[in-house]
Amino acid sequence: MSIDSEEIQKSRKLADFYYDNYFKHYLAKEYSKASEFLWGTINNLVYILGLFSNRKISHHDEVVSFIKELAIIKQQNEIFEQLASAERLHANFFHDFMDELMFETDKNRVLKLIEILASIADEKIKSLRNG
Repeated sequence: MSIDSEEIQKSRKLADFYYDNYFKHYLAKEYSKASEFLWGTINNLVYILGLFSNRKISHHDEVVSFIKELAIIKQQNEIFEQLASAERLHANFFHDFMDELMFETDKNRVLKLIEILASIADEKIKSLRNG
């Protein structure tokens, strides 16, 4: 499977779009909707990383499994905690159970996970461009 740079760029733009929408809903204190967009951001970043590993990651359990593998490879146990927060936020979209304090706690962990995933993805994208 060859790396499809157009698909990667499309997913990277979608990750940014979802992140921008998370922030808009966060500012409006619409935590359920903000949760959805944080998960969408993670999902697209993992999709990109999967493409670089010749894997099309499209299901929830595949996203979770990939992030767990990344935590082990990078030897960063905090990724497991960040992933647990991401899954709670994903559930919050469906069940809207989080108050502001709960959301803030998990959001902060998830933003760190997004930073890790985006950094890895952007580095791989950069190396793809540089050939």
